[in-house]
Amino acid sequence: MVVIFRLKRRFFFYKFFITISAFVILSMIYFRIFEISYNIVSKSNINCPYEEPVDIVYTWVNGSDPEFLKNLNNFVRGKNGSIDSSKQRFDDKYELKFSLRSLETYAPWINHVYIVTNGQIPYWLNLDYEKVSIITHEEIFRDKNSLPSFSSPAIECNLHKIPGLSKKFIYFNDDIFLGEPTFLEDFYAPNKGYLIYLAWPVPPCALNCPWMYVSDGQCDKDCLKPECQMDGGDCIHVDERTITFEIPTEDSENLIEENVAKNQILADTVKRVRANFYKSFIKKLLPAKIATKSTAPEVIPLKMTERSNYLLNVFSVKDMRNLSNFVNEHNKITIKNDKIERNKIKKLKKTRNKNFLEKLQPNINIDAYSASLQHTNRMLNRKYGFKSRKVPSHAPILIDREIMENLQLTFAKEFAVTERNRVRKEDDVQFSFSYYYFVISETIQRDIGDIFDEFDTDISSTWSDREIRTLLTKLYELPLSYAVVDHFEALLLNCSDKGNFPVVATPPFERYVDSKLPTISKNLVTSCPTLNDILLQRFSLAPKYRHEVVHNSESQYVTFKMLSSNISDVVSNLDDIRSSRRQEIYLFKR
Repeated sequence: MVVIFRLKRRFFFYKFFITISAFVILSMIYFRIFEISYNIVSKSNINCPYEEPVDIVYTWVNGSDPEFLKNLNNFVRGKNGSIDSSKQRFDDKYELKFSLRSLETYAPWINHVYIVTNGQIPYWLNLDYEKVSIITHEEIFRDKNSLPSFSSPAIECNLHKIPGLSKKFIYFNDDIFLGEPTFLEDFYAPNKGYLIYLAWPVPPCALNCPWMYVSDGQCDKDCLKPECQMDGGDCIHVDERTITFEIPTEDSENLIEENVAKNQILADTVKRVRANFYKSFIKKLLPAKIATKSTAPEVIPLKMTERSNYLLNVFSVKDMRNLSNFVNEHNKITIKNDKIERNKIKKLKKTRNKNFLEKLQPNINIDAYSASLQHTNRMLNRKYGFKSRKVPSHAPILIDREIMENLQLTFAKEFAVTERNRVRKEDDVQFSFSYYYFVISETIQRDIGDIFDEFDTDISSTWSDREIRTLLTKLYELPLSYAVVDHFEALLLNCSDKGNFPVVATPPFERYVDSKLPTISKNLVTSCPTLNDILLQRFSLAPKYRHEVVHNSESQYVTFKMLSSNISDVVSNLDDIRSSRRQEIYLFKR
């Protein structure tokens, strides 16, 4: 019995061991099969061409070619200092070769590659390869008198004229490299539209004048300059009795704090101004009739702005003893109104890319890129109003040829000047910046029928209670009060009672149990003038081009590096790229 028991126990152990081993082996086999299948599917997806062909366009020049340098020097000789002909912009370090290799590795789904040159051909390029074509400037420039051109903005505004180019194409600089698999959905998706990659805010138009100060309703003397479009008209209707004083204050980030110490500083400032030149100040600021009277104004209240300036408005107040309370109350109102703008300043500081901003700041040598960026922003302000805009990320950009043609028709004069410029100049239209904000800013006018269809999500030709609730959330601030809902329902009932509309059956589950609304048909909504006014005021303008903005994309998807001839710096930059590889890599020569 003992022997039999031991045999059974040993047999059970062997059986258990074999079972576990078989399970482990099968798991490894299944995992390997899954891994192979996944790789096959992934590779097939990345190589799978799209129904609509998408081409790639490069601009390239061999700036190391002696003949090219000779032609460039002959052209710029004798020109004034308002042109940018920096040789490092044209220097060739074989970037195009490695950019093409990254394209073949991470985006083999592309249809065709066009390389736009001034007639130069990379010696290493296989011209027999059917997916690559060389395009000369003569083939795309409408005005041949603008050739030869050494200006990338002039060349870029003609890229969409390449013969045989796909309707949508992706524009690459030759020093942009893909670091990960990239798909068309990274640039355009049917459910999102065009993806717009933005980085940091456009640099200030002048010292101490970021663009958010322009046309903000307050007169800023730092912005009262042509390059800032004269502060957007903020100083046109300024009270003649208002003067701006520069008074040291806390840092702008701390101004938002309401505290006793700050209020005391303001009160002391008023007393100091009043004690030093109160009498002469009154005579200068007040109209003559008022100044000759025996009763003079007794209080100079202070209005604080985020520019660290104080506007001293003169008017009469009987009791000087309440100055401190007045200042406190005034500060609360001012600070409340300025909170949104101050938060913008904080975000601007956090997202600032120091390296690139240094490149954009004015210096002894003309920086045509920075100047053209400001020029383009002013152009957009004239057309679409003053807004805070951001610089596009240094990444490939998808261009729709039809949109590009509409952009150039809209700003025909500015693009004509850009094309005539042989080298970079301050009045160039910046290519990606203008294109992105044209897509963002263009709108279309919608009628009531279009607005009704937008909220008729179940396509029943009627508005359900849930769809009406969705409409209310777009019309009014949340949370919705009972009074708001009741008022809107009364409006619908009034329209229903006054009109004679065809009978429309209410679809099932359209109404809540306690709902008092009739069937809200499309005919009812389009025939109600009061409702039409409300809807058109809020929803009549809609984006012409569907798009989605990707903010701060420079820190998420793009690696931007400045290359120099210092090998140690180059190795260090490349190590940074290796350690945190992103989808696009941009190498800027200096």
